[in-house]
Amino acid sequence: MKKIAFGFIWFIIFWLGALTIGGAISGGIAGAQVDATTASEGYQQGQAAGYEAGAAFGKKYGRIIFIGSILAAVGGTLAGVLPGTRSRPSQEDA
Repeated sequence: MKKIAFGFIWFIIFWLGALTIGGAISGGIAGAQVDATTASEGYQQGQAAGYEAGAAFGKKYGRIIFIGSILAAVGGTLAGVLPGTRSRPSQEDA
């Protein structure tokens, strides 16, 4: 049961982490390409452009990231390579 719980936690970490990093990169690139005359105008336009780019990234790659996160979490949990998913050594091995 502990392995399943840790596998689910790793899935959430992989899924949200990949979406956050990808959205931040695409949003940052889009926000940096905004031309504005004043700083506050540039901030507002950059924020709007970054939000749209981040949302577009999520729509385009969301399913792929979701499935990849499931596969990585399940594979890592079954193999026992993720922290918290290793099998305990049996009494005979000790």
